[in-house]
Amino acid sequence: MPSPDETAYIEFFLNSRVDIVQFECLELVHPDFSQIYRFVRNNTDGLRAKLETDEYGDFAYVPVAIRQGEMIDDLDFSLEVELGDLGEILPLELDNIAANDGFITKPQFIYRSYRSDDLENILFGPLKLEVVTFGFNKTGAKFEAVAPRLNVSRTGEIYTIARFPGLRDFL
Repeated sequence: MPSPDETAYIEFFLNSRVDIVQFECLELVHPDFSQIYRFVRNNTDGLRAKLETDEYGDFAYVPVAIRQGEMIDDLDFSLEVELGDLGEILPLELDNIAANDGFITKPQFIYRSYRSDDLENILFGPLKLEVVTFGFNKTGAKFEAVAPRLNVSRTGEIYTIARFPGLRDFL
């Protein structure tokens, strides 16, 4: 049985009117940024929406392209995001990070979507990812965001033929 949040998401795609659209909202956050950057991908007027913290956030329009990254063997999820018009702002913010904490704390990318007729309730999200790479070109900024590594400690032993010569018989 779907959760109430999943039900709302399913209902949006199956039963909503054609004039209701899904607004995709992005947020880029780091403690050393001069501000929180909030963007909406598909509403040129921008919007004000209620966040999961019960605060309201203003999302400015920025041309954005989002592509799902390749799924690798360990099922890590990633997104590739291209932001237009930010090629001059983000390099300065990255310099602040490099000067203050040296990227020990990674910038956080948060994805949310809303129905155009209901900006009080999040339709999907928040999906919180860590930004691992940044790049810049003449059209703007590009970065890759991945799921945070929650389990970085390894458990168990690595079995190699050098450590366990008897394994050779099983190969």
